[in-house]
Amino acid sequence: MHVTIFPKQLQFEVAPGETITEAAARANIRMPVSCRNGVCELCEALLLEGEVEAGGARGRVKADGLTRILPCRCRVISPCKIEIHNVFGPGELPLKNLVCEIESVAPILAHVYQVKLRLPAGKAPEFFAGQYLALHLPDKEHPSFFSIASAPGSGTLELHIQADPHLESACEVIEYLKSQPSISLSLPHGRACLAKAPSKNVILLAAGTGFAQMKSIIEFLLATNFEHDIYLYWGVRQAQDMYLREYTERWSAANPCFHFVSLIADIDNLEASDHHDQLSDAVLADRHDLSRSLVFVAGSPRLVFSALDNFEHAGLPTEQFFSDVLEYVERPGR
Repeated sequence: MHVTIFPKQLQFEVAPGETITEAAARANIRMPVSCRNGVCELCEALLLEGEVEAGGARGRVKADGLTRILPCRCRVISPCKIEIHNVFGPGELPLKNLVCEIESVAPILAHVYQVKLRLPAGKAPEFFAGQYLALHLPDKEHPSFFSIASAPGSGTLELHIQADPHLESACEVIEYLKSQPSISLSLPHGRACLAKAPSKNVILLAAGTGFAQMKSIIEFLLATNFEHDIYLYWGVRQAQDMYLREYTERWSAANPCFHFVSLIADIDNLEASDHHDQLSDAVLADRHDLSRSLVFVAGSPRLVFSALDNFEHAGLPTEQFFSDVLEYVERPGR
């Protein structure tokens, strides 16, 4: 039987004999639940439509717009719609606020800093490979967002922050991190991520410090003994902008499935984006079977949307293309 959870409109099927809670878990949907026997009532939901068998003294409950049910005890009799909050669908995690110790702020190359933040003891908030976090600085109206460069499961969060002199906001963040023992942050943010290893090749395009997001994805996949190919295309303006190339060399030496293409535009203009254009061109030149690939892109909106258009034309299904840019910039012409 079909069940839809409102207001998120999450849909899943309930097999015969399953409770709503059991079926939701099988569909990777997280519902609030504790005792699983109807005592705590933590999972209480509003039955909007349909019919369920609640078991025990509750018997059969019919929807009247006011009927409340306990999904951990209910088995569906007809397609149902229920309302319940604090539910997280596949690829969603609860947003958490915490304070992290600033472990190190180390310059690498080309004004890029590698920042390491130590998570509080006993607290390991979940995030998926490829997601980002928000740093909350005092007296700043808006947070600063940075990709998490470390893979999930580590006790340390790694960031790559480019603090060129003309990037005033990034410079302020670095100066704050250098002078303080801790920082407030929230995570996770972003949908361009991997919750589990896919059954397809993964193609990654990174411009500049977009490498941080790709590093998290690569390290996550390699830790799962990934059976498909990983292709990283990293584009920069100057050779020194490829600030952690030794990582790519290490991955290539140890993992036959990892393939790296470096693209150096050799331009001095900080506003130029020639290296962005080279990225999608290089992918197309390699003639990947895009229908059997997932593509992740970290860079400017121009890079993201031109890559999306080019790759769709070359056979990539839209749902297999991921970029954080898609969350806050509307696709031109749509």
